[in-house]
Amino acid sequence: MKNAAFASLRTISVSSKGFMKQTDSQQYIQTLRLRLLDMSRVSQRAVDYSIKAYKLDSPEFCANVRDSTYEVNILHREITEIARDLLLMELPLESDARFALSAVLICDALHSAHAQAVKIAANSACLLEHGGMPGWEGLTRMGEEVNCMMRLCIIAVFDEKIAHAQTVLGNRGVERLFESVFYDWYSNVDQRLRARASHELAITKGLSQIAKETYEIADAVVFWMKGPDSGSTPHIDGEQPRIHAVPAREVEGVTHSPDGMQAFLDEIDACFADPSFCKTA
Repeated sequence: MKNAAFASLRTISVSSKGFMKQTDSQQYIQTLRLRLLDMSRVSQRAVDYSIKAYKLDSPEFCANVRDSTYEVNILHREITEIARDLLLMELPLESDARFALSAVLICDALHSAHAQAVKIAANSACLLEHGGMPGWEGLTRMGEEVNCMMRLCIIAVFDEKIAHAQTVLGNRGVERLFESVFYDWYSNVDQRLRARASHELAITKGLSQIAKETYEIADAVVFWMKGPDSGSTPHIDGEQPRIHAVPAREVEGVTHSPDGMQAFLDEIDACFADPSFCKTA
């Protein structure tokens, strides 16, 4: 897919030679980079807030996720338009062309992740209206895992480094482990609670889709950094996915100390080793 997209990109660039001044390209690239960072921050914050909305039974977090929709839509449109203009230029460096294409892929994945966050927040709000329910204990853990993967993607975009993206790709498929355990729990829920449990089903599906979008973002970062023949980090079937420790960073104004981040990541890793994880509530 990436090879075909890159070939198409090169065809557009060559056929449009001289369409815009090359001196404009670096200004466009800088603007695109800033817009992409803005969208990364807003989208990551929405995912974080949507998970906290469920975990903390917070209507305020639900509202904050919904209120960011307009900003995300504006950024999505601006990034798409700027990247399109860049792809019509004769860019002097192949890496600039890869960045423009990757920005579109990352932007689309962030837009989709934000849309899922809005749905998660809406279903959390519905649970609040019903006064809560005896839910699946693994859903909070799933949210923390997906949130961690999303943060790793954002750090990869900010740092322009491939290591965090490869960590995310090494965990490809982790959402299926959570889904499998959730459906076992859901199939045994009392029929009288099934209507309310359906909101947790929707949240689980939303988290699974966000996880898939993190793989798209990570793939795009690898393509950006290494080129169309880079491929992606394979995940061996049957191997237990792991989120590995990353340096403490400031994301959305919240600084995680090295010890705090390590403790958090150790807790996420431990969920699969915990025998009680596979038990129904």
